[in-house]
Amino acid sequence: MNAGMLKYLTVLTACLPALAWAASVSVSPADLPRGSASLPLLAGELERLSAGREPLRLVSDAAAPTFSDADNLDQGLRGERDPFAHLPEDVSGRQPPRHVAIVGPAEQAQRAAALLAERAEARGIRLSTHAADQRAIDAISAADVALILALPEQDADVQRDWFAALNAAGVPSVALSDPIQVEHGALLSLPGAVDEAAWLRRLALRLDDRAAGRAPEALDAWPTQGREWLNLATARRLGWSPDFALLTRARLLEASRGDDIAEAQQEGALSLEQAVAVALSGNLRLEIARHEVETEALDRDEAGSRWRPNLYLEATGREIDEQRAALGLGQQPQRRATAGVTLEQLLFSEPALAAMAVTASLDRARRAELEVESLDLALDTAREFLDALRLEAQVEVLREDLELTEANLRQAERREAAGAVGREERLRFESERAQARERLDQAEAQREQLTLALNRRLGRAATAPLSPLAPDTDRPEWLAADPRFAAAVRSPAQLAAWQEALLDNALRDSRELRALAAGREAAQRELVSRRRAFWAPEVGLQVSYERELYRDGSGDSAPWESDDAQLQAGVAVLEDAGVSFPETGSDEWSVAISARLPLYAGGRRSLDRERSARQLESVTLREEEARQGLETQLRAASIALAAAWRRIGLRETSRDNAVAARALVESAWREGAAEQVALLDAQASARQAQLAEVEARWQYLQSLVHLQRALGILPGPLSPTDRERLLAASS
Repeated sequence: MNAGMLKYLTVLTACLPALAWAASVSVSPADLPRGSASLPLLAGELERLSAGREPLRLVSDAAAPTFSDADNLDQGLRGERDPFAHLPEDVSGRQPPRHVAIVGPAEQAQRAAALLAERAEARGIRLSTHAADQRAIDAISAADVALILALPEQDADVQRDWFAALNAAGVPSVALSDPIQVEHGALLSLPGAVDEAAWLRRLALRLDDRAAGRAPEALDAWPTQGREWLNLATARRLGWSPDFALLTRARLLEASRGDDIAEAQQEGALSLEQAVAVALSGNLRLEIARHEVETEALDRDEAGSRWRPNLYLEATGREIDEQRAALGLGQQPQRRATAGVTLEQLLFSEPALAAMAVTASLDRARRAELEVESLDLALDTAREFLDALRLEAQVEVLREDLELTEANLRQAERREAAGAVGREERLRFESERAQARERLDQAEAQREQLTLALNRRLGRAATAPLSPLAPDTDRPEWLAADPRFAAAVRSPAQLAAWQEALLDNALRDSRELRALAAGREAAQRELVSRRRAFWAPEVGLQVSYERELYRDGSGDSAPWESDDAQLQAGVAVLEDAGVSFPETGSDEWSVAISARLPLYAGGRRSLDRERSARQLESVTLREEEARQGLETQLRAASIALAAAWRRIGLRETSRDNAVAARALVESAWREGAAEQVALLDAQASARQAQLAEVEARWQYLQSLVHLQRALGILPGPLSPTDRERLLAASS
């Protein structure tokens, strides 16, 4: 082996450890919200960063240097991560909760308790810390709310089992850091929970820096989800009904693994409440509207930015003709370069003040309109769901009618064979069977068509099985079983009084009127601004400083700055006599306050004022029209609801009597004591009575969901709070 080869091998052997280190990078599980479950996602981010290079090999090492803990407690628990500021008031059945359990690794739980101690004491809340294991469930069950830290050491199955036990104990659980816990069975997450994808992207950048030998930046900014996650299945299990504002802004999850409801959904079974929740959580149009609201909310920040100072750095290079420079006495050299800084601050501006108020009002209007759109989507879903139930019930009635007709046809065939009746009786039953099949086929086709439309609205496959679960209208949450409802619709006078009470609630809580009122406020403020534009000036402050960097050419100095001894002697005499000569090239500064008032703008200000006045009038008229429409909608829905409720009892009686009459006539016909015409008439009467009873029941539910929509209540079974709101004035 020659000396060159020996030298090469020696260098290669020395570099092998460094090469091995550069090809892999270690990460502490404490940096990952979900521990090892986040490693594949992080590896994918590192692979994208490789950009043609050999991807780094990711190694999980608890001893690796960490960038942050999985709960980011170094940043505190304030703002979006303050549980006391963002927990719904009634989440624990108390307002507010009195005992909060902090659950997680011992060290993290103690740190979180220390961060929250002062605020908890001010609110009269007791804090306790617990480990996230089955043995701690009994101790945690004494708390009103469990605040759950990140659990990177527990995999998804362990977390699901643990949350199932916690939910069985009746304790609402709130994810502080890891929103994926909501998928595993936690009730909800805080809006400041970690955005795992963004977190892993930032972590991957720093790991790549570390592997390349660069100093990684600190992870001091926590990427957050910006909105809550809510598990509706857990909410139902705990008997908690979230308010509409939370349902509108939160990401809704329907169920967790092992849940009976989830299994029912896989088989296509859905309740009305579940259908509405799925539609709200997965509707792309609604998600687009949410993004547009958040984007347009930036207008408010932009309007406020006018009141913040503007700072400019300026650099200027200029060259003028030699003759003009020579005549400038050193104040305008032929070639000159300067640099300066300018600060501008708006002190008063009526348009800027108006813009802040107008954009704030428009933001409120847009958010109210988003709630209106959510309510409309929920109503459309509920209507289609109830139509599907109505058709399902009709199919059952028509199928039973067909079976009965076929049984009568077989009896007629036997009687014809025995010579007891003629051929015409069998033919009449065959004709009736064909009509019964046609009615059944038509109802089944309508049901299938509606299933396709409802699956699309729910974001499911068009051919996915769908078995809508019929509501039990005899339960109080559907209003009919509540005696106060019967009292409210007992007489026209009581119905009118109930309508007035409902109307007061509707006008006070209407999202449509809230949106229009915010729009009216914006139009009013804009009109005021247009009127003030005739006399309100714009006042601003400007501070500037300029330094000369370079001068050259003709006129680069003043005559009195010449080196000539005789000239300087004369300058000295004049200065002694009190004459001052300016120094060329000195720094310059200025402070200015300006007020600007346009006197004439071609008539545009008058046109703007007139346009704003008409816009305000238009918004006011739309608000009054919406008020009248809401009143009409509410009164019509309440009248239809009362009428449908009364019809249910009448049609149930009619159905029972018609079915009993059909049975009697059928028995008599089989014994030869009744004519075929009487049997067919009794059969048609029973069928119509059964269909009418079905129609009355679904008309009642349709009227109820329309009344809920008019009152701004999410269509579905009424919570005790909503039921109290509807019926408090009836007693």
